[in-house]
Amino acid sequence: MVAFLLVLGVHGICNVSNDGLMACKPAIQNDNPVDQPSKTCCKALKYANVTCLCEYKDSYMLRTLDINSTRAMELPYMCKTATAPIDCTSARHG
Repeated sequence: MVAFLLVLGVHGICNVSNDGLMACKPAIQNDNPVDQPSKTCCKALKYANVTCLCEYKDSYMLRTLDINSTRAMELPYMCKTATAPIDCTSARHG
């Protein structure tokens, strides 16, 4: 967990705080993920920068942290902060 926070930095990533990221991890981990993200996770995602999240979708960092990128991209949909899972192909710029 400490390595996770060090990689992401003091303030989290993509407008999601470290506390929010840690609250989401049980729902997006590769081994035995929970079915639904916690309320804390969903609250943290409310202001997430979706385009920024797409930049990390295929990141080595996610694999190292045992995060399932497909589930991670579904989080806003699972939290009902979006009407569909994130489509990173349309969110990419240039």
